[in-house]
Amino acid sequence: MQNETANATPHEKTCHACLASIPMGEKRCRYCGEKQLSPLEYRISQKFLHSRIGVYPATKLLLLVLVLLFIAMSIDIVTTDGYGLANALLEPPSELIYRWGAHLRGDFVWWRLITANFIHIGIIHIVFNAYALRYVSPYVERAYGGSLTFVSFLFTGTVSMLMSNIFGAPGLVAGASGGLMGFIGLAAVSAHREKTALSLEVRNSMLIWAASVMIFGIVVSQLTPMGIDNIAHAAGFAMGALLGCILPTQSTTGFTKLRTIRLARLGLLLAIGITLTSFGFMTASSVSYRYQTECIAGIKLKTYPKAQKSCEIAYKTDKSQTISYHNYILISIINGKRDVARSLCTEGRQRFKNSPQPLSFDEMCRSIGR
Repeated sequence: MQNETANATPHEKTCHACLASIPMGEKRCRYCGEKQLSPLEYRISQKFLHSRIGVYPATKLLLLVLVLLFIAMSIDIVTTDGYGLANALLEPPSELIYRWGAHLRGDFVWWRLITANFIHIGIIHIVFNAYALRYVSPYVERAYGGSLTFVSFLFTGTVSMLMSNIFGAPGLVAGASGGLMGFIGLAAVSAHREKTALSLEVRNSMLIWAASVMIFGIVVSQLTPMGIDNIAHAAGFAMGALLGCILPTQSTTGFTKLRTIRLARLGLLLAIGITLTSFGFMTASSVSYRYQTECIAGIKLKTYPKAQKSCEIAYKTDKSQTISYHNYILISIINGKRDVARSLCTEGRQRFKNSPQPLSFDEMCRSIGR
């Protein structure tokens, strides 16, 4: 999709937000309502207009976050866990991907439905998704602006993870594919709504992308053990198409457009807050994982006083897993702290009272009362 600078006359400039051609002296875009850049800022911005992602900050931000998280995860796997670089890049261990925020189908943890969209299982996974995002996201950002682009990615990605969790077979899930398919659905519908010759080409291109991804996923899933989440892909595309039917595009004028901008920015702040909160939970879970490892090692090596402290920290940083209660109850019994163990039993039974699986610490709790 070409930007509109090619159609601008010497007395016009391109709005940096919606890329519409407007009079050179206009301080606020008549189409999207955005305040315009100063002449110096505008001349600087022109240097980047020939790049596909040069004027698309949300696209660049998403790409940067995805790549930096993958690099950080790979470094952590190599330096902290002692795996080789090849393992970290090509086939990172499942338990470490889970530690970094992937979600496990059948084990509903709300914040993992968000963090899993930013985590990738190997370099091939991140390269493919980054390339596709670089190609598709600018179409969405041009049509809807940066704020709605990020909000749409988070929304469609989270819904796709939720659908995968409900309807998918047990397994580990991660990757930006759900949000990416949401972008494809959103771009296809928005292009169809414009009904120009160029937009219809974009629509057809997006539909080909969607069909290719789905066919590839189905064929590979049938012929190889590779786990491709076709449910997440389909759900992401469907939610993106639904948003495309609802959301006004950048070409919308008047009060509705200005109101949309304000709501989009509010949504962006909310989306960023939810994302940061989710990664805060992920960090706490990662801390818990490491102390859990020390706790188990301490029990096996019979360094019980040290294990008591490690088990306590692991429990306090992540109470969402039964293993936190199991280990803390066990070490408390070993160290003779039966009152602590009884309190933990009461709390754990209440927290996991709706669990379909038997509680791993239940037998220990019954033994305390004997």
